[in-house]
Formats: sequence, structure tokens, C-alpha cells
Amino acid sequence: MKVGLFTIGQSPREDVVSEMTPFLLPHIEIVEEGLLNNLTSEEIQLLKPDFGETPLATRLRDGSQVQLGEKKISPLFYEAVDRMRTKVNVRAVGILCTHKFLETRFSFPVIFPFDYLQFLISKIFPIQRLGIVIPLENQVEMAIAKWEKEKVIVEAKSPYTEGKPWVEIAEKFNQENVEAVIMDCIGYKMKDKEDLQRLFSAPIILPRTILAQAINQLY
Repeated sequence: MKVGLFTIGQSPREDVVSEMTPFLLPHIEIVEEGLLNNLTSEEIQLLKPDFGETPLATRLRDGSQVQLGEKKISPLFYEAVDRMRTKVNVRAVGILCTHKFLETRFSFPVIFPFDYLQFLISKIFPIQRLGIVIPLENQVEMAIAKWEKEKVIVEAKSPYTEGKPWVEIAEKFNQENVEAVIMDCIGYKMKDKEDLQRLFSAPIILPRTILAQAINQLY
């Protein structure tokens, strides 16, 4: 069963797929595609966010981080996901991004991690004090609006570059009596979750494992 994984950066995403594969059923074959795969450095620069535009963080093939403007990539994103169905003949596509994209109906299954994360914290963990870890400091307001909880405590630490230590983030979450944490980027690794979990006792939700489990439910 062939399933596509689509990143808004460049594929392959060994950093993500290598950790998802052990969770996937053995009959599922993964095919990867990236929004920026065929773009030059100059073309990627043109997709960077303008002043005041919502930034999205992703990873290039060389491991470096790049910021993209939400409005600039949205038309390209929907076209590329739709094209992936016929280009590589997949049965479904999983999105390697936790952003809350505008709702769009596809003629085939497209799995957005945000939908599953939202279900978990509203139905499974019906909490009011939510901790969020995001890649960029300038995503804080977006994260607060996105998760719509009574209290959203946001900390920024990129999964692709050095940042503040996990102990500092855990201290803030403990001080705020956070009831659960979402690591709000597909780039966060299992080690990131483990490092934070050693310092913090509430549930921590890792999107890449949630996405793998969602794919399993389809096939």
C-alpha cells in the first residue's frame, strides 16, 4: 500500500521518516515529496514571509532551517499535494507539517496532523492549560490563536537549530501548571520528547508518531 509523505520543505526527510517507519504497518510503502524540491535557492528566498506574514519553519535537504510565508506557499501547497496523487500513484498523503491549513476537500485521503492533535487535546485530554513548543519566536501569537484554550503557554525552540535548554522550558510549564504539551512541529524528534519528559510529568504529544498511527488506521 503506497502512501505519500509531503513536506513543505525538501525531501527526503530522513529525520522524520526514519522515526515514523517503525510505527507503520509492514505493508505500507512510503513515497516522499517536497514543496521546495525543484526550486533554486533564489526561488526559495522569494517564498520567505513578508513583514507581518505568518511564518512557517521547515527543513531543506542539507539540514538547514528555512522560513516560508504562509500566504506565498498556500497555492503551491494545495496544487502539489493534489498532483502527488497521480505523479507517484499514492493511495493517501500524510502532511509533514502541523500548521492549521485552510480546509480544502481533496478527492483522496489527505492527513493533516493538526486535525488529530486538536482531537486529542479536546476529546482525549480535555484540558484548559496547554503547553506548546514551536520552532520560531514569531509564531507565538499564531500558536495561541490556533489552539484556542483557556490558557496557552508557548515556548520557542527550533528542532533544527540550537535554542534554549529543555530544562528552561520544563520549568516554565511546571510553573504554569500545564496539563499537556504539544510539540507543534513535525521536526521534533523522539529524543526531544524524551528530554522534555524527563523534566515534566504531564503528557507530551509528538506529531510524527500521531501521523504514523493515523496512516495505519486508513489501511
